[in-house]
Amino acid sequence: MREMLIVDDEKFAVEGIRNSNDWGRLGIDRVHVAYSADDARDILSERRIDVLICDIEMHDEDGLSLVRWVKQHSKSTEALFLTCHSEFEFAKEAIHLGSFDYLLKPVDGPELAEVITRMLKSIEEKEEQIRNTGMYRKYHALWNKQQPLLAERFWKDLLSRRILSFGDFLERALQDAQIELPSEHPVLPILISIEEWTKPLQERDHDIMEYAVKKAAEEIWLMEHAGHAVMEKNGELFVMVYASALDRPGAMSETWKQTGDRFIEFCEMYFYCRVSCYIGGFTPLQELPRMCDGLKRLERNNLTRSQSVFAYDEEETAVQSHAPTVNLDLSEWSKYMINGNREKFIEWIRQHADQWAADGDLHPKQLETYYHGLLQVIYHFLIVKGISVERVPNFALWSTAQIRTLPQWKNWAVNFVSAVMDAAYAEKETDGFVQKAIHFMKQHVEEDISREDVAAHVNLNPAYLSRLFKKETGTSLIDFLIETKMERGKQLLDMTDMTVSAIAMQVGYYNFSHFTKMFKKHFGVNPQDYRQRTRTKP
Repeated sequence: MREMLIVDDEKFAVEGIRNSNDWGRLGIDRVHVAYSADDARDILSERRIDVLICDIEMHDEDGLSLVRWVKQHSKSTEALFLTCHSEFEFAKEAIHLGSFDYLLKPVDGPELAEVITRMLKSIEEKEEQIRNTGMYRKYHALWNKQQPLLAERFWKDLLSRRILSFGDFLERALQDAQIELPSEHPVLPILISIEEWTKPLQERDHDIMEYAVKKAAEEIWLMEHAGHAVMEKNGELFVMVYASALDRPGAMSETWKQTGDRFIEFCEMYFYCRVSCYIGGFTPLQELPRMCDGLKRLERNNLTRSQSVFAYDEEETAVQSHAPTVNLDLSEWSKYMINGNREKFIEWIRQHADQWAADGDLHPKQLETYYHGLLQVIYHFLIVKGISVERVPNFALWSTAQIRTLPQWKNWAVNFVSAVMDAAYAEKETDGFVQKAIHFMKQHVEEDISREDVAAHVNLNPAYLSRLFKKETGTSLIDFLIETKMERGKQLLDMTDMTVSAIAMQVGYYNFSHFTKMFKKHFGVNPQDYRQRTRTKP
């Protein structure tokens, strides 16, 4: 069923177009009319309009502005402009907006019928192309059928350190997940950061498209390798590439860089999103959580580059510390933890363990001393911070682990410290970033600020801050910013005699119609009616 909408503030012009042809014979089943841009939006919001015939010059709002709105909210609608003027600027803007054609008034019936016929043919060709590709339906069906996979659960547990990565704990977890890899097998982690969706998505469509990106990541990155893609609960997507006989540890090869560029282009073309790829190095499974933490830091610190491929450089990414020493100083260890210097403490552990291994004269009693020393520091830290051991995942297993070799101690110490400090500081750090973002938005509510401005203020990657904000507040950062602006607008309506258009500009909305629509969406009434109601109350 095809439907057409005629928009013109002159009733005679509307009736002339409606009666100029037998629209049913041309393939139009229903014709709607509107005498203002607001009436047109109401119809477009309720009906699937295929063809829009719109006058450019109208009293309340020009047709160009209406079609800009249509391109955002009714993308399948084809637009045809009618106007009394043949000025080039009108034609240029109409072409820029992607309108199908541009005709001068008065237009005769046969000419209009010929253009409408071409428009309907173009619509049918686009719909046929969508039916043939079927990409959306394919991923929608896969998403509906997906079930939790053992392999995905394994990777989530490993990255969150719920699996102990020493002794035979890791081997048993691999067997339970039916992953045929030895515990020392090298794996290449790749962090896919979904930075921005370039098309508005409903919540359900958003979930489907995230799943589509995940499946595409598996197809493109794992084309010649075994592996798995896993989406963590906070929205971080990792691709785990299992090393083959030809792969060697080391710097990112040009092949992986090219794959990353291809994947970025693919996501923008088919999934309406911009992504960046952070590529680690082939790392033994036991060391993988640390490598993935490094990739997360690399993403978090990226404030300027979008749609790029980054290679993990341990020397650049790791926090540098003092020259290693073999002296045991528990006060120094406690200071690192109590001050929240996790990266420095972990780097200290790694460097000292490597130094002890290089010295080659470590006595078993010394190793036992280091083991009990770290336990003592951790217990002291938890007491000082008032943290229950129940808040640390698998604390009982971590604290009773049997450590027999220096590599085991190094792996145990790094992951145990990370798990404890995650429990102690993650909530505080997250809350700090979110509260700082909220304060900035409220302080600058009367400025034209964006998500990127807020992220720059708190010194975080925009995609990372958006995930953090949604996780902690339950609402998106953009929705919160809009809500803050609407509350300020309402306050100005109550407390000042400013015009509504002046208030709209005051809170950063230079499109008066858009401000009115957003205000009505939040408060159920437009700004003019709100002011009239509140000021007429007894």
